[in-house]
Amino acid sequence: MKWLFLLLVLANAAVMGWQGFAASEQQPPRESVYAPPVSERVYLVDERRPVDSVPQNNVPAASDQVQEQLAAAIANAELQAQSGTSQVVASTESQSEDALLCPIVALERDADRRQVMATLEQAGLAFTQNETTGRREKYWLYIPAPATSKAADDIVLRLKTLKIDSYVIARGEMKNRISLGLYSSEPRAQQAQATIAERSRMDVQIYTHERTVNLYELMLSEPIRESQWQAVMEQLDFSKLLIKVEKNPC
Repeated sequence: MKWLFLLLVLANAAVMGWQGFAASEQQPPRESVYAPPVSERVYLVDERRPVDSVPQNNVPAASDQVQEQLAAAIANAELQAQSGTSQVVASTESQSEDALLCPIVALERDADRRQVMATLEQAGLAFTQNETTGRREKYWLYIPAPATSKAADDIVLRLKTLKIDSYVIARGEMKNRISLGLYSSEPRAQQAQATIAERSRMDVQIYTHERTVNLYELMLSEPIRESQWQAVMEQLDFSKLLIKVEKNPC
């Protein structure tokens, strides 16, 4: 039994020694190093990358050149825009001056009608005429009513000696007022007001109202350019005419 026990101990020792020797010759497994899923090469810290060998002073130069080209393109675009705007404004003004008109000339007096007709015929413009009525502003000159009718008559006699036409209104809300005439033009009424007030040393006033009057209308048979119509109208003295011109676009 002793020899059997000794043989088992020796066998166990031999097995353990063989296992230790076999383990010493096996290489330990190496774990894989994690790398990002990219196709470029991964460089270590102490390795030199190819991009580092490129001179860095070329990059700012290329950027400056691009900025200069961009600034030049923007400046050129602004100049073209300003030029285009100027051409559009000039074209619009030219078209406005040459716009077609179908004007109507309305006159209150027959003498004025004949004068305007002669001007249109001299310019070679065909026209038609029509008689109608319309509301027009009138300017009535008067002296305020005195206290009595006798005082009003005395004022009329005094104005007559100054060769100023006048008469007394005998009834209505304006009774005893002294009428000095009716004017169709405000500038003429104001001029007469100043003259009579200076000569008579009295308070002369203007009453503005509308009246229905007979009118003569002259209408061109064909449209006319605005510049041509302006040239025709410059031949008339509007300060001496009872006239109203409607420049109607065609």
